[in-house]
This record gives sequence, C-alpha cells and structure tokens, in this order.
Amino acid sequence: MNRDALTLKAKKFLAIQSLFYTLANSIEALVPFLLAPLLTRMLDPTAYGVWVLFVTYATFMRPVVGLTTQDAIRMRFYDFDQGRLDRFTHTALFVMSALAVVTSIMCVVFDEVISAATQFPQGWLTSIVLAAFLYEVFYTALALQQFHNRRGAFLSTQALQAGLSITFILLFLLAGWGWRGVVLGRMLSMAVATLYSLKLLGFTIPALLRIPQRSFYRDIASFGFIYWPAGAVIMVVATTDKVIAAHYLGLEASAIYGVAALFASAFWMVNYSFVLAWTPWLFRKLKSGNARSMREIASVSALYFMISSIAALVFYLAATFVAPIILGEDFHSAISLMHYIMAAIVLQGYFVHNMKFLHFDKRIRLMSGLSMITIALNIWLSIEWVQTWGVRGIMLATVVSFGAAFIISSCLVLARWMPSEKQGKVAHG
Repeated sequence: MNRDALTLKAKKFLAIQSLFYTLANSIEALVPFLLAPLLTRMLDPTAYGVWVLFVTYATFMRPVVGLTTQDAIRMRFYDFDQGRLDRFTHTALFVMSALAVVTSIMCVVFDEVISAATQFPQGWLTSIVLAAFLYEVFYTALALQQFHNRRGAFLSTQALQAGLSITFILLFLLAGWGWRGVVLGRMLSMAVATLYSLKLLGFTIPALLRIPQRSFYRDIASFGFIYWPAGAVIMVVATTDKVIAAHYLGLEASAIYGVAALFASAFWMVNYSFVLAWTPWLFRKLKSGNARSMREIASVSALYFMISSIAALVFYLAATFVAPIILGEDFHSAISLMHYIMAAIVLQGYFVHNMKFLHFDKRIRLMSGLSMITIALNIWLSIEWVQTWGVRGIMLATVVSFGAAFIISSCLVLARWMPSEKQGKVAHG
C-alpha cells in the first residue's frame, strides 16, 4: 500500500471516529441549548448569573478535586496492562473522594470568606465541590470508555446524562425552585450517570469502597500537582473571565458572558470530539516514530487547522441567526460579543492540539509552565481591559492569551518533532 493510500486511510479512520464522538458529545452540548429558551425567560439576569457562576466554579474545581487524573490515565493507558490500569483508576477515584471531602469541609469552615470572594450564595458552596467531583468521575469514565473504544457505552452514558438533566431541571423549575432547581437537577443527573458509567466499566460499589493499595498514591499526587496548570488552563481562564466580569461589572455581565460562550461552546464540543478521536491515534503514531507516521501526523494536523477555522465561521454565522430566537430579550446584548469568544475557542483548540505532543513526551512541567503563563497573561490583560472595554475587553484578553500560547507551543512542537522527521528520512533513504 503506497504512502498516499495510508494517509487517506488514516484520515478516513479519524473522520469516522471524530464524527462519532461529535455526535455523542453533541447530545451533552444540546442540553444548554434546549434549556436556554426556558432559562433565559424563567430566570432574570442575576439568577442566570448565579447559575453561570455555579457551572464556572464547578468546572474550575474539577482539577482541584480530581488532580487532572483523566490525563494521567490517558498518558499511562498504553503502558499498563488491564489489571494495573484498574488499580490505578481505583486509586485515582479514592483520591478524588478524599479531596472532595476535605474541600467540602474547608467550604463549610470558611463559608463567609469564600462566599464574599466568589459572589456565590453562602449555603450552596459545598454543591460546587460535589458537582466538580461528579463531573470529574463522569469524564474520567468517558475517557476510559473512549480509549477502550467502547463507543456504545460512551454514547449511552452521554444520552442518559443529557436526558436526566433536562428532565430533572424542568421538573424543579416548574416546581418554582429557580436557579436552585437548575443546580439540583444537574447534580442529580450527573450522580445517576456517573454510577451507570462506572458500572459499565466493571466497577462495583463494594470494590470502590475498599481502600486501594498504596502503590499508585505517589504517582497520582505528583502528576496531579505538577500537571494541574496544564490540565486546568482552559477551566481557570473561563473561571477568571467570569469572576472578573462579576467583580468589576456585576452578575449581569457574567451572565452575558456565559450566554455568549454558550454558543461558542457548541463549536468547542466539535473541536473536543476531534481531540478525543485523535489522541490515541496520535500517541500510537508518535510511539512508532517512523517517517511515514510523522507525515501522516503532519497531514492530519494541517487538515485540522483548516477545517477548524472553517467550522468556526460556520458556527458563528449559524449562531447569529439562531441566537435572537432562542434567547430572551434581556440577553440579546450577548449576540454582538460572540465573534470574540469564538476566536478565543478556535485558538484554545489549536493550543490543545499542540499540547498533546508534549503530553505524549510526558513533558508535564513544560506544559504546566506554558499554561501558567497563559493564565497569568489572561488575568492581567482582563483586569487592564475590562475597565475600558467591559466584557469585550475580557474576551479580547482571552484571544490574545491563547494566541500567544499557540505560537509558543507551535515552536516547541516543531523544535521537538521536525528533527525526528528529517532523521527518519535519512534512515529510510
């Protein structure tokens, strides 16, 4: 089989995989869109702002509670046999549970201080930690299903979670519980879907309740603490953006930011689906290290950059048409901001693409250092520009921060892998 045929075969495989994960993840992505007409009409901007902050803080807390163990499992997946992988996962889940308990206690003890700093209702702080824990376990299970290529389990888990979210949230809203009902509905659906996903992977409640052996504690802790900025960079940037908006401009501004990001998140889900399909394939190709594999990687990456840009434009144009219909009138000001957040998410995707090369090399310190620079640059520029340009300034700061991160990471990837390709050509010449 010639080189062009092999490259075409790889692209077809990734296209099919990406399409599947796009469709599966779109089930989850559809939930906010299906709820948007209801939430933006039944909740005022302040109440919607509380909901936006809940999602933001729960997302931010995920790597705190989970120590980014999803990426640890991805990195170790091809190094472990099934027995060691199960023990590693069991230990990771136990560590997550312990961290969730400790963090919840801290939220209870320092509730007044934390509530004042976060602008979030004092009595509901522990719900953020529980939601973060559920999210982290849920997506860890999805990562395992994806690497095991259990597409049926992946799809059914997503469908169950999405269906229950819509059902529970609607019931609580109709009961008059406001944003509290939205929070409770989301958490309840995540709890049921998480138990279901663990059952599909063969874990049982009695087995999970047993304290795991000590062999992997140090590995998980050391990876988590070192890798945390890299695993959390997108979550931290999204959190700081909304917190800065709420602090300087009020909860209504945070709600407007969240609504603008809602439409861009649909595009992010497509991008993320490609990364889900592409990562195991990339790791296998990089592990082989031959010139043919490097050419396939370069070809697929170039195609990704081109299609991602076109897809972003299509999503943006569709959003400008659909948004006025879906959103309540109080949220129409978000429409004029969508192109900024869309550009930021395109650059996020490019950055994550590059980081996977460093991830394969286990260069987690370098990944975390670059992520810390991105986070710090975003915070600095956001605070500087919010006072002049409002929410638009915060979004521009995100565009610049991820743009800089993409350029730097591109240089690192090319410096590392281009010599390997040249050496491969010499060896095979």
